Amino acid sequence: MNNRGFVGKYGLFATIVVSVIGVGVFSYPSRMANEVGTDGWFVTILAGIICYFLLALIYRVVTKNNYSTFYVMLEDNLGKFIGKVFAFIISAYLIFSVASGMRVFAEVLKMYLLEQTPTEFILVVMIFTGLYLVRGEVSALVKFNEIAFFAMFIPMIFILIFATRGGTINNVLPLLQSSPKQYIKSLATATYAFGGFEIAYLVLPFMKEREGLKKTFSKSIIFITLFYAVVTILCLMFFGKDHTKELLWPTITLIRAIVIPGAFIERWEGLVMSLWVLFYFTTFVNMYYFSGDIVKEAFHLHDIKLSSLIMSPVIYIIAMYPQNIAEVYDASGKLIPILSIFSFFVLPLVLIFTNRYKGRGRKKNEA
Repeated sequence: MNNRGFVGKYGLFATIVVSVIGVGVFSYPSRMANEVGTDGWFVTILAGIICYFLLALIYRVVTKNNYSTFYVMLEDNLGKFIGKVFAFIISAYLIFSVASGMRVFAEVLKMYLLEQTPTEFILVVMIFTGLYLVRGEVSALVKFNEIAFFAMFIPMIFILIFATRGGTINNVLPLLQSSPKQYIKSLATATYAFGGFEIAYLVLPFMKEREGLKKTFSKSIIFITLFYAVVTILCLMFFGKDHTKELLWPTITLIRAIVIPGAFIERWEGLVMSLWVLFYFTTFVNMYYFSGDIVKEAFHLHDIKLSSLIMSPVIYIIAMYPQNIAEVYDASGKLIPILSIFSFFVLPLVLIFTNRYKGRGRKKNEA
């Protein structure tokens, strides 16, 4: 396809980062503490290395297909029918991830900020806000990500610096005390937490520059890995392994515990929860746009406004179906790992294999 490039390397970096880091970081330290105790930050680094190679695999898929858009790649390599099947599976994965994340986001918001606001109202507002932004093109989405990156992470980094007060590094010790089975299980959990980097399929076809993109991938994964690892270490330092296990959202509890004598901000969690609206919304709108783009292309709707509108009641129903937050995590724990394996590993490997097979077929025909 012709290069319609309008996305810079910073746009790619920001899009990957804000798509990956979302509401999952609320509970991430607790999950790691339950699975590998004090080794959660170490497992996070290993997961980051794995995700870099998965991003490199996506890059190879896109380059081998001449920077075609995602659905065009599916149809060209797998045919119309199987391409639609794969498109449906990926869309289902994205929609379920968005919906479960939205329910968690709404519950967090109700607990710390909007105690009397119905969950249904929060979900409807979020969906309609997402619909408004999705109406734009990829260029508008990337520009939003570029602005959101600074709005999200500059205040958060500043706040996390103060979170080091009162913690003790001894709570992060000892290291390497878990069994191989625990490490494998926790590594899978940590890798799932990096879900969202598949947004590269959407953005790569629109890059201005196609050289040195692996360096941009490495920067984005390093940033995400360090952010997850630092949050995990700080929670362990402040609460210890055993207490971190018991907390549902230790990251929020950590920030609520920050006390700075004479500070002009009295309640940190209000500021952070306001920022965390962006943390979820960026993940939501990027995945929403990607799934809407797939549905639009697969069913020839010619307008992402229509495809995103069709998906909105589906997202609402999935988000509202669980009775409580425990059911949300239970359903996510059963479905997302399976769908993630398909998205992370099966899809790119199948596309590389079929592309190579087609390439050999063309060479034989030319001969």
